Amino acid sequence: MPVARVINSNPRFRRLAEYLAAKASPGKLPGRQHIDPAEIADLAPYITLIDVVQTEQGSRRYRVRLMGTEVAELIGSDLTGKYIDDAIPSPVRDKLLREYGEAVRTKLPQPRRAKMTAPGREHVNYERVAFPLASDGENVDMLILIFERRPAGSAGSHEGKVKGAA
Repeated sequence: MPVARVINSNPRFRRLAEYLAAKASPGKLPGRQHIDPAEIADLAPYITLIDVVQTEQGSRRYRVRLMGTEVAELIGSDLTGKYIDDAIPSPVRDKLLREYGEAVRTKLPQPRRAKMTAPGREHVNYERVAFPLASDGENVDMLILIFERRPAGSAGSHEGKVKGAA
């Protein structure tokens, strides 16, 4: 499913996409400094902010700066302050790192539809979109993710990103 269709099919995703587009200068990405949490307070429980950290070796790591309460409940843990590569087991970690890297490289939103599995819990279907942010308008230094829990047994729930994403 193309990313525009994913965003437009969900009011929460569409609201964040429109908000970010309104904050960006023409031809540029918005940065964290452009976001006023009070303006999107209704979305806060469903948002996760991830810092894109450049290492001395030239690679990237992704650190959870903030995790909304609904996201923490969805995954069964609050990962605020933790690095994705330390907190998430493989093979899910590897998929997330590829998707985050794609958002950084392409500077385009990356959708994902998956089933969250956690020991001792029922599987939870969810969908999310990762939007790139850049404090200088060009170089992605943060991702803002927005999540939506999907009904159990919903069509197309699988581990992996939404097919056909741009």
